[in-house]
Amino acid sequence: MRASICAAALLAAALGALPSLAQEEAPAPESSGTSGNTQFLIGERYMTDEDFWEPFDTQMMFGVEVDFAPAKSPIHVALAGSFSTDDTRVTVPFHGATGDVRVGLAEFSAGFLWHPVRHGIVRPYIGGGAVLLGASIDTDIGSFFGDSDTDTSFGFYGNAGVFFKVGESFNIGVDGRIVRGTDFDFSGISGDADYEQVAMLLGFSWGKK
Repeated sequence: MRASICAAALLAAALGALPSLAQEEAPAPESSGTSGNTQFLIGERYMTDEDFWEPFDTQMMFGVEVDFAPAKSPIHVALAGSFSTDDTRVTVPFHGATGDVRVGLAEFSAGFLWHPVRHGIVRPYIGGGAVLLGASIDTDIGSFFGDSDTDTSFGFYGNAGVFFKVGESFNIGVDGRIVRGTDFDFSGISGDADYEQVAMLLGFSWGKK
């Protein structure tokens, strides 16, 4: 079901991009310099290893991604950071933790984005790269003497989406993202923090047009 949601979001992004690929606006005069986008993301992250993460396998996420390149280039460097979290009271031990438990995932990624349409209202994109992902399990939320268990892993990601230009600078759209290749260990139990994610995008463009 979760994979279907991600697939549907990416399909909608692709379909929304088709008209812009066929009917791109007349390009503005090219200029030198650097251009890019700063995008803020809010959505849900679905952990694929449900046995390892249940009951925290669906998490609210927040993030920001900045991409930039020479004004004439459709290939942008992309740097992003995000955080997802969920908390609940558990009676069955979750990797040794019981009571009030909070799980958090912090991620930094670096990669590339391809923007095939540089002039137009509809701007699709696709990208990929490497991630550094850190996960924590915190107990006794709100207590000064709370305990936590942490681990980190490298992995790789792919993302795709589409945003619509609102005026000269503002962007609104949808972003889909997957992460694979991670490896985590909590309390001697091995699993992964691979996930699929769907997020709303709000941001702005900057630099030379």
